[in-house]
Amino acid sequence: MKIQFPKGTETGKFLSPYLSRLESFLRDNGIHPDNHPSPPHFHVAISGGADSVFLAFLLHLFLENRHSLTLVHFNHRTRGKENEEDEIFLRSFARHIGRPLRIGILSEPLPDNVPEDFLRKKRYAFFDTLLTENRKNILFLAHHQDDQVETILMNLFRGTGPKGVLGMLNKPDRRIFRPLLETGADEIRNVLSDHRIPYRIDSSNLQHDYLRNRVRMELVPTIRRIFPPEGDRHVANLSLLLRRELEDRESGDWLSSTFLLIRDHGFIFSLPRYRNLTPYRQTLFCRWILDRILLWHLPAPEERNLLRSLSGTPVFEGHLGRGWHLGIEFQEAHLVYKRNLPEEASGNWSFFLEPDILEDLRSGKRNPYLQALPGGGRLEWAWSSESDIRTPWEEGTRPSRSCRFSPDREGLFPLLVAGPGFPAVREAFRREGMSLGRLLSRRRFPSSFKKNLPVLMAGESLLWAPHIFPLRTPDESVRNETGRLSVTYQDAKGDVWKRSSASP
Repeated sequence: MKIQFPKGTETGKFLSPYLSRLESFLRDNGIHPDNHPSPPHFHVAISGGADSVFLAFLLHLFLENRHSLTLVHFNHRTRGKENEEDEIFLRSFARHIGRPLRIGILSEPLPDNVPEDFLRKKRYAFFDTLLTENRKNILFLAHHQDDQVETILMNLFRGTGPKGVLGMLNKPDRRIFRPLLETGADEIRNVLSDHRIPYRIDSSNLQHDYLRNRVRMELVPTIRRIFPPEGDRHVANLSLLLRRELEDRESGDWLSSTFLLIRDHGFIFSLPRYRNLTPYRQTLFCRWILDRILLWHLPAPEERNLLRSLSGTPVFEGHLGRGWHLGIEFQEAHLVYKRNLPEEASGNWSFFLEPDILEDLRSGKRNPYLQALPGGGRLEWAWSSESDIRTPWEEGTRPSRSCRFSPDREGLFPLLVAGPGFPAVREAFRREGMSLGRLLSRRRFPSSFKKNLPVLMAGESLLWAPHIFPLRTPDESVRNETGRLSVTYQDAKGDVWKRSSASP
């Protein structure tokens, strides 16, 4: 029996794309060697099949020469010559990667058609002996997603209840781990085949005498045929959702850990934490918000609007109905009530562009910055390092919905954004010899625009207003330099300004 592994595969570097997944698994389960002054002793159960060879290569690559790894094999002595060839293959594989191999064996050959449970108990008895030899010993098993699907299906039709639907745990106890439960068998075999890595095929896996084999060869293909292309994968996903649900119900104060700030007429909460909640908890979270809104004697948005908005990718930003607006900043969800505010009705509102926001834009910490306006519109602030020459429309030197300028120009700061009813805005237009009310009435602007037009001011001087006032005295000398601040206005109803932009 000649066994040959391709040169260059002894390090396992062909599995580098899977390292981050393994490292996350080790950290999540508290067994990453970097987190222990005295690392555990790693062992991996290996049969010679594709899945166990894949896992052994992956652990070998991760541990490199810094930590020990022992290959562990148990010979059931149920297949005669095939069992001997498995051992020959594994000895060759162990030499190829330079890791020790430990073999356990049954004392006597067993008759044909031995029950699966009996063989499993013998195998795990050997593993238990290995683990009790040293309290630092841990063992990795190569069960993958297809094994999980088969286990769940068998448990389901055996009537084992919710615990059976959970399937195999990735950590059945504190010293046994299954890191491949979310990796499919086809993916594993394809990777090994692409790199010409040999592995053993157990002939007993093709016999219909065992229940697991019948599930694999008869039931799973039927499910895939009825629910193509891979309907059986939903079984594994159901197990993950159910496990998260049970773990989540046993967790601590998930509600307060998700919220960041609760204030009158608004909520701020962590979007990643919300999305890590189970669907059941997400519904409870949204209902808690709606109940709080009713306590404030405010109209509440529909529950389905809130749930659907937060479940999208990307998350919906805008009006949810009944005066509520949802915005996203820095992975934070801002749910704010904005309807019927006196400032919105009169247009008498203003705020400054904070200096730290400009610094964040310059440094690239955030780009763009979306600034919500009364009435549902918003300004998009962005930093551009491009050196291209823009058209007068893009530069804002003619009335348009965007402008670009150098924020280092003397006299530009502080930048003030104000509504059309703000006294300083009216006075600034009068100093320019213009009436803002007359400008707005001459053209067919929507009423929402007339009430909530944002005007950009530098001190007490007009700088720019979308579609109304061009960028004030643009500095031609910086036209070709890098580092420009752009401002773009968008109405609550979207970009409805094509007609206005065409003939400003």
